[in-house]
Amino acid sequence: MRSAIQGITFELLRMLLVGAIIGISGGVAANLFVLGVLEIDALITSDPMRASFIGFDVTRWLALIAAALLIFGLKRAFDMDRWHGPADTILSTHRVSASFPVRAGFLSTTAAFISASGGASVGQYGPVLHFGSSVGALVRSVLPTKLNPEVYIACGAAAAISAGFGAPIAGVVFACESILRHFSVRALAPIVVSSIIASASTRLFFNRSSPYIVDVSGLDWNLLPLVLLLGASSALVAVLFMSSLLKIITWAEQQNRGLLLILIAATGMALIGSVVPEALGLGTNTVNEFLSGERMASDVALILVAKFIATLLCLGFGLFGGVFSPAVFMGAGVGSLFGILAATLGYPDFALTLMAVCGVAAVTGSVVGAPVAIVIIVLEFTRSYEFALTSLIAVAMSSFISTRIFGYSFFDRQLKGRGYDLRMGRETLALSDYRVSKLNIDPGCAFNTNSLGSDVLLQLTAANKTEGYIVDDDDLLVGVVTIIDAMGNQDRSAYTFMSKEFHFLTLQQDLLSAMETAQSFVGEAIPMVDEKNTYVGCITEGAILGAALEQQEAIKGYERN
Repeated sequence: MRSAIQGITFELLRMLLVGAIIGISGGVAANLFVLGVLEIDALITSDPMRASFIGFDVTRWLALIAAALLIFGLKRAFDMDRWHGPADTILSTHRVSASFPVRAGFLSTTAAFISASGGASVGQYGPVLHFGSSVGALVRSVLPTKLNPEVYIACGAAAAISAGFGAPIAGVVFACESILRHFSVRALAPIVVSSIIASASTRLFFNRSSPYIVDVSGLDWNLLPLVLLLGASSALVAVLFMSSLLKIITWAEQQNRGLLLILIAATGMALIGSVVPEALGLGTNTVNEFLSGERMASDVALILVAKFIATLLCLGFGLFGGVFSPAVFMGAGVGSLFGILAATLGYPDFALTLMAVCGVAAVTGSVVGAPVAIVIIVLEFTRSYEFALTSLIAVAMSSFISTRIFGYSFFDRQLKGRGYDLRMGRETLALSDYRVSKLNIDPGCAFNTNSLGSDVLLQLTAANKTEGYIVDDDDLLVGVVTIIDAMGNQDRSAYTFMSKEFHFLTLQQDLLSAMETAQSFVGEAIPMVDEKNTYVGCITEGAILGAALEQQEAIKGYERN
């Protein structure tokens, strides 16, 4: 009994230590990212030698060009086929057999930092979230515990959200809702520790809390129709943003002109920034202006359109970054327009702030696929139950529409484009990752095309088999024969009475496709070939079904932790 208690105590301390390490690392990374971007931006904007030409900010353009060249060089130097982000974090928690690409995570965050420092219209939360998850995966390799690998990744994500928004509760909810996609009591302790310590380290080391400032007032339930309309409008903005971005990214990848496109993005961003400076960078100050109702409707509309175009240009053409912050920005802009409308209709002045906050929650909830976590973020940075409740209404309306038109989130659609449909669950992904070559392959009974039916009958009877497989002189599978066929054609060669239409599997096929083949298969065993169509053996339907059931049970136990 005593040894059991000691074991539990030791394991608990290790889990708490894991949570603390990831929490501090994630919190520090999130703050250094933002503060570093702000410092570099300040150097650019306060440069006494800053040059401009007919209103065009040459200094900013040079900074963006430098950022573009650095990102392109970084990608080439480390042979990166693409940058990684939250979609990869989510996928890694669903593919239990796959290892987390830690190096790609660190490099991707570096690329995002360079983009944002140059003034590109990209976000910081997604890259920092992926960085925190990379730290979690790295910690697991150094300090393993009985926790599942996905818990380490979720701890990093929770730390990033907690530090970024100053919202530790939302960090926990986000990790469970958007990253893990299930709730585990055993995983709760380290995730909570990571989230709280990330928030505490942000206040202790950097004296920062939430980046957004809100003057909270009351609530007028007469605003409900406008809130519902805002939710529907936010869904359309979110869908337009996500679908447009995916199309641009797809088009840019097909052009195979990475350097040219990223330089076009840098130049285009400089042009937009020269006309609308608010479209540059992270845009936190502008969001706060929207939240406080300091902007006129015409200004808000112009800034919103400029930010929309700038973000599509930057993210689509290679200036890597996140979509979380741009979604917050656009949500605040849409909400601010509705707030101005509400004030024009005679509603109290606090409607300006309330509607802007609701817009942030509605657009962001649809883009990142975490409606509950976004509402908790609102609750934590406003400290207002009324604001959180109103935001919940807007988020519910927005998510209801966007999920039916576009999908659960931008990240889910990214993964679907890569062949991973998270709607099918972890079991389907596990079956897709499991190769049939791992199963016990029976050598079966193989015959040459010139084998007589009598020889086929004799060998099948001796092996207690009912089917044989016909191969040519190069051992390529060309047909299947049954013992009944052999009995009726004992004096003929197998080639003359074999069946040329048959089901077969390849060694590289996954278990999911093997099950689909087995559903329509009728016979003793399914023949298997390699990539050259060379016969390697056969496998029974029972073996395929048994392996599938084992994988499904393993996933159920994994989710139950």
